[in-house]
Amino acid sequence: MSSILLTSVNNTYDQISIAKNVIIIVLCSALIGSFLHFRSKQRKQRSKFRNIIRNLNKSTHNNSEILLRKSESDFSHISIEEVSEKDGETNKKRNESLMTSETETKLLELLDDFEKGVLYNNKNMSLPFLAGELNTNTKYLSYVINQHKSSDFKTYINRLRINHIVDKLINDDKYRQYKISILADECGFSSHSKFASVFKIVTDYSPSAYIKLIETENQTDKISRFQENS
Repeated sequence: MSSILLTSVNNTYDQISIAKNVIIIVLCSALIGSFLHFRSKQRKQRSKFRNIIRNLNKSTHNNSEILLRKSESDFSHISIEEVSEKDGETNKKRNESLMTSETETKLLELLDDFEKGVLYNNKNMSLPFLAGELNTNTKYLSYVINQHKSSDFKTYINRLRINHIVDKLINDDKYRQYKISILADECGFSSHSKFASVFKIVTDYSPSAYIKLIETENQTDKISRFQENS
């Protein structure tokens, strides 16, 4: 009788032991699976991040490439309005265009200079404001932005602002320590929420997530350089 009881107890212990082993194996498999999934997701995020940076760097050269295809004549002494009045017959020959090619080239040159500065961060920025700064009218300016910048005026300015702050975040450590509201104010946005919304549209990340991604990328680069030098 005692032999049967002992056998039963041993079987019970064996079953419990097997169950524990199965649970341990399942948990280990789940942890390994989660870790691999996390690493895969992290690699995709880094790849996406690098593509964003690469695209931002490429965008700074777009305007110069456009200008190389245009005439190299100097129109600095002719106002946009004067060109339009003098070459009215030429304008009519251009399909669905409001101005001469010379006027268009001049405006693109002015926009190129505008993009190299930081005037787009001015909180008073508007289509009439920029048209006044470039000595043109809103109709011409709006047309050139739509045709050559592939966006309306609002999107064009927002993209310049976000590219500006992204450049600061990548190249200047102190910007990554600033509050989001300060970053928003830096590039001319009227509110924290508006800045965050536009930032995510342009970069596909929230400002805080983008900053964390930069920090992670920098840390990874430091480790890689350390391993190469050791």
